[in-house]
Amino acid sequence: MHLPMFQPADRYLGAAAQTAGDAPGDDLSTLAWVEGELRRTLEHAHKALRRYVREAAALGGSDVDAVDPAVLRAARAQIHQAVGALELVGQPAAAEVLRASEAAVQRFIGRPGSIELAAVETVERASFAVLDFLARRIAGKPVAALALFPQYAAVRLLGGADRV
Repeated sequence: MHLPMFQPADRYLGAAAQTAGDAPGDDLSTLAWVEGELRRTLEHAHKALRRYVREAAALGGSDVDAVDPAVLRAARAQIHQAVGALELVGQPAAAEVLRASEAAVQRFIGRPGSIELAAVETVERASFAVLDFLARRIAGKPVAALALFPQYAAVRLLGGADRV
């Protein structure tokens, strides 16, 4: 039996697997390929977070433990998937912002009473900033990763970081 030799991942993923994603000559075709799915994944995570807040509010805050925490875990898993996709296509700055959002949602899972609409909106703003950053990169517009810092700082603080 003859087994084929394994090839390095960069042979299949192109330049995005070899670079950090910030050089002007990057091949952004892989990013363009996953951008739509990334957008849908983050939308599902946002809807799950909003649903949790809505269900908790419907209970009147009397018994937040009665709201199913699986909704929060699903949102965290979707954000985690988005982080992995961004790392695969060579977008570490965008991945780091979503990783901070993931940490914030993980904190909500541990402390379900701490989640409110303003917190969900902070996570959403961070996601929208990432999606805008990626859309500009795909369009070939110059955009610095530093533009993501305000949203990164906000979700890091939401996740319980002492400093950013």
